[in-house]
Amino acid sequence: MKWPKLVAALVAFIPAVAAQAAEWPDKPVRMVVPFGAGATADIMARIVGEKLSLAIGQPVVVENRTGAGGNVGAALVARSDPDGYTFLLSGSPTHSVGPHLFKKLSYEPMKDVPPVAMIAVGTNLLVVKPSLPVKSVKDLVALARAKPEQLTYSSAGIGTSGHLAAELLQKASAVVMRHVPFRSGAEAVTAVMSGEVDFMFFTLPALMQQVEAGQLRAIAVTSLVRSRLLPNIPTVADEGYPGFEALAWYAVFAPRGTPAAITARLGDEIKKVLDMPDVGEKMLKLGVEPEYMNSEQLTRYIEADSRKWGDLIKQAGIAAN
Repeated sequence: MKWPKLVAALVAFIPAVAAQAAEWPDKPVRMVVPFGAGATADIMARIVGEKLSLAIGQPVVVENRTGAGGNVGAALVARSDPDGYTFLLSGSPTHSVGPHLFKKLSYEPMKDVPPVAMIAVGTNLLVVKPSLPVKSVKDLVALARAKPEQLTYSSAGIGTSGHLAAELLQKASAVVMRHVPFRSGAEAVTAVMSGEVDFMFFTLPALMQQVEAGQLRAIAVTSLVRSRLLPNIPTVADEGYPGFEALAWYAVFAPRGTPAAITARLGDEIKKVLDMPDVGEKMLKLGVEPEYMNSEQLTRYIEADSRKWGDLIKQAGIAAN
């Protein structure tokens, strides 16, 4: 194509894209959550989706598509038309961890379902069964060192954030503890409460009620700063492991080829939603905090997060069943 024709094509293209974004959306928007109803990602999709619906003038319909650690839902979005009417609300399971756990995926997460915007981050909480003579991370590590491979920890499954947080602690402290994976988070929590296993890392909101009731003892959070919900609980980093961080993060993604003008507008609307005080309050009660990143910032964040967990998964020899 000669330069005059190329320039003419670009001149014609730019108004067309702008018009497409201006007309979007003219029908309901689907937000696929690759986890079950009631999961943190699902609740956040509904909190954010309700506000987005008001902002864009069309319903945001949350659709749960579970399976394979989030990959079923993510693959569905990867195959969807990139017309601005299907998005994914997910996080590290599909974009940082999954590519290293599963040998074969039907899609390439960052290529086929690229980021639109970060919406929130949340810490994990380290809890122990009440009968365990442990009140700090230092106590836990000392006990594990005195009883190598005897302490046990539960998780909601191989490669989940709780499992990887425990593996990260083992790497940092050079101790070995036994992993006992369960089919669900509820089963993993019950196992610690009953004394079947010794401790676990899990998302903060899933453990708050049991901690407040004295059924579990909280000893640390996995963020670099203390949680506003549990300001008296130290971080793992505070306990002698500087830089220790194991966060659950949540973001919106779009099928590859979705018009940039549409994803840019959606990102702008998400930022406005996260600035709303009532949204922040609802998220805090859920155990997470609003955290906005645009697509470029989020891409860099995910790349670093993926390297971190990829290295750990490789070193620990972790693989999905």
